[in-house]
Amino acid sequence: MLRKLKYGFLCIGVIVTALLLQCCANMVTPSGGAKDTKPPVVTEAVPENNSLNFSGKKIEITFDEFVTLENANQNVLISPPLATKPDIKLSGKTVVIRFKEPLKPNTTYSINFGNAIKDLHEGNLFQNYLYTFSTGNALDSLSMAGTVLNALDKKPVNEALVGLYADHGQDTDTLPCSLVPDYITKTDKDGKFHFSGLADKKYLVFALKDANSNLYYDLPNEEVAFIDSLVPAVYEKYQPKKARTATDSIVSDSLPADAATEVERSFDMKAMNLTLYMFVEEDTTQMLLEKKLIEEGLLRFVFRQPAQEVSIETPEILPDAFQIVRVPSLAFDTVQWYFTPNIKDSLWIQVNYNTLIHDSTRYSLVYKDPRRQNRRNVEPETLKASYNTTNNILLPEKEFTIRFSEPVVSIHMPDSAYLIEGKDTLWNHLEFEKADEFGFLYRLKNKILHDVNYVINIPDSVFFGIRGRTNGNMITRFHRAKDEEYGNIFITVNLPQGLPQAVVQLIGSNNAVIDTQVVTESRELEFWYLMPGKYRLKAIYDTDANGKWSTGNYHRHALPETIVDYKDELDLKAGWDIDLDTPWDL
Repeated sequence: MLRKLKYGFLCIGVIVTALLLQCCANMVTPSGGAKDTKPPVVTEAVPENNSLNFSGKKIEITFDEFVTLENANQNVLISPPLATKPDIKLSGKTVVIRFKEPLKPNTTYSINFGNAIKDLHEGNLFQNYLYTFSTGNALDSLSMAGTVLNALDKKPVNEALVGLYADHGQDTDTLPCSLVPDYITKTDKDGKFHFSGLADKKYLVFALKDANSNLYYDLPNEEVAFIDSLVPAVYEKYQPKKARTATDSIVSDSLPADAATEVERSFDMKAMNLTLYMFVEEDTTQMLLEKKLIEEGLLRFVFRQPAQEVSIETPEILPDAFQIVRVPSLAFDTVQWYFTPNIKDSLWIQVNYNTLIHDSTRYSLVYKDPRRQNRRNVEPETLKASYNTTNNILLPEKEFTIRFSEPVVSIHMPDSAYLIEGKDTLWNHLEFEKADEFGFLYRLKNKILHDVNYVINIPDSVFFGIRGRTNGNMITRFHRAKDEEYGNIFITVNLPQGLPQAVVQLIGSNNAVIDTQVVTESRELEFWYLMPGKYRLKAIYDTDANGKWSTGNYHRHALPETIVDYKDELDLKAGWDIDLDTPWDL
């Protein structure tokens, strides 16, 4: 009995000890501490940053922690560019650069690491580290900076290459097409770029979205930007700096050697605030880009340039039941043929323009609907329609219209159609007439009164499109706008001297162009009957007087046309006018 008791106490003791050990283990879970948010720090560079008389083949940059090197061939840029890219590799905490070719004598080189270096564990970015050295006994210390924006919408362009071509007295305009730049860098996410370590020269400034990564402007679809005059490099202005420490390496290693003691030197604001507007040159050679059956009963021809002078014809004698409506786009660079389907299987079409286009082809007119090929139950297509009312309001001086998705060729208005005018229901009283050249638009002939509510009810199968589609049941309610439901905007625009005309656009809150007016002399612009909302004004310096924005052309030394925005957004309230007293000086 005593032995059993001792054995029982022993078992209990073992269990209690095991539980205590487990509790202790759970209570001392190690903590990782605060998350590291600091980027790596340079602790040593061999040779030192901003060194002179460099004659070696290797540079070593050591950090205070282990780092990663991402896509060095793309992220690391060396100015002036080298014919053969160096080897850039990691060795422990050290980035090693080995040159594969002799460096130019008496030349200042800059190595910009961009976003290539991060710490190993947290990925903190060591951003835009700049290492500079000279193969001579002097370090070039001039600078240049600016921003690259999209010419059309002025949004910053990220990762555009920006090159500088030194002026040596020859024609610099052709250099971007045949030579790599003397200096090169990339824009950041804000479109900004910066050069340092420049020689005391004037430069052609040229930006490029390099589609084939050869540093040349040699493809027609590459985006470019440039300054149309040579720009001199300048000294930057620095504030006095404290003594360098290891934690200052990101900033101090990017400055000229004497910047720590320098307070101010000659400074040109223009050369440090350049703005380049990026664009794609428009190819003015006419070309047929597309000829395609895109839907049942719809052929589309797409051209590179407006095609008013292009001939698109068929030599065939067509049956009476086969109708064609030819519809050009507003820019006339696209022509659509709406035709009656299921009458002809094919059609011979000839497209001709001078000696540039001679296309003679038999087109299949049989459209293979991918939905039917997948054996889905497909409802017959209906004729889609939209009205020119907004929130059931018809603006003053506007007629009620219906816009259809294809040309309408016939109307069969039944007795069941009706118009409710106020409290009166008028049966068989709806009259519509064609309101455009092609049959997309139909206007209501009935007079629309003020202060009267209207209801229009049109049953299905009244309007018949050229492709055999017809409308579904259509019902809409509206009234003509009252003075207290809309507003107007008035502004005087002054043209700059020498500008033949400007194109002024009123932009709605959804970025849609509400109205466009061409200004050939300083005058007041009137924008009538606008629904309440927020509006913006945009003006295009229409230097070629073609009524639209024109892109630039580097080979003709033509910059893209300037676009300026009115300084304020206009918040239009119902029943109010915005009459801007101060003229808008373009």
